[in-house]
Amino acid sequence: MLCKWASVYDPSAHPSVLSLFSFSTFFALTANAAFIFIWLFSKKKFRFLFSLIALVICWSLVKPIVGIHLLGENKTGSTEGDIKIMTWNVHMFDLGEWTKDETSRAKIIKLIRDESPDVVCLQEFYWDEKETANPYTAILQQLGYPYCKLIQLTQMRKRRMTSQAGKKEIINVGNAIFSKFPLNNEMEYELGKKHYKMLSVEVAVDSSHIFDLNVLHLTSVGFGRKELGYIDEVKNKGMAVQDESQSKSLLKKLINACADRAVLANHIDSLKRFMDYPIIICGDFNDVPGSYAYQKIKGDLTDAFEAKGLGLGRTYRNIFPTLRIDYILFDENALQPIGYSRPNVGLSDHFPVIANFAFKAR
Repeated sequence: MLCKWASVYDPSAHPSVLSLFSFSTFFALTANAAFIFIWLFSKKKFRFLFSLIALVICWSLVKPIVGIHLLGENKTGSTEGDIKIMTWNVHMFDLGEWTKDETSRAKIIKLIRDESPDVVCLQEFYWDEKETANPYTAILQQLGYPYCKLIQLTQMRKRRMTSQAGKKEIINVGNAIFSKFPLNNEMEYELGKKHYKMLSVEVAVDSSHIFDLNVLHLTSVGFGRKELGYIDEVKNKGMAVQDESQSKSLLKKLINACADRAVLANHIDSLKRFMDYPIIICGDFNDVPGSYAYQKIKGDLTDAFEAKGLGLGRTYRNIFPTLRIDYILFDENALQPIGYSRPNVGLSDHFPVIANFAFKAR
């Protein structure tokens, strides 16, 4: 019930530690499911109703946690008449060489080429300040994506990421959309926090099928290598290595990030009514399905993973195996999900998310 509360409480004005219960939804689900069976084999069998009722009340949280689509076709290839969408936080194409793989940049390009989605939405994409085409914009367009829209969220010296850059090299970092179909009426929506905007375009597949596509990258917790290393150490060695000051710092960052994402989510939800066509929202939400931010943004939309996914659907490679924080949300009145995949590649700190849709007759 605390997980349910965390999904509906808006922490934007009053950050609360209780918002963090959204991260425990999977574990609460597992525990309650286990107790249903435990109590059914006990003398007081009626007690199983406590957990059963809790799961029923929280069913809106349960559905997007675990994908159970074992049966039915999962169509992941590109076919004529359908639309295939990919969203991926590419972590600046491994500019800081976090993966320790010198070929990671080429592999990212190759994966996009091999998957051949109709629309590619990239977060933490970067381009040179003086030449938008460099280093990856022109390459992706040559792969068959002539239509491109970029939105700058921040700017930095390239040397901050790699020592191989010149002292005066400046790069823009933000979100990008590459498409095989025309992109019209580009909009950049301010979301109430500095450096956070939503890129919105109309994807014109044909005269009968036009969609409002929106790409997001919400507030990160901002854990650095040192903090991630501390988390791994506690996971591996237990509470004996816990440092109180570090733990408090991590907790504060998590609470504030939840509040910041709630501000962004409220703005995003308010923008939906201004869109003329069926909506698709995708990107890196930096939050789990049980969170207020996810539930607010999702609203009446459908989660592609919930419709066609299997298992936990983890999209963030670090910390916990339950972190699904990258999404493709869509209007089920206009689109029928026919496939979902999450390629297991270690080319970024995020996995790519891909969904296939068929058009519904109107």
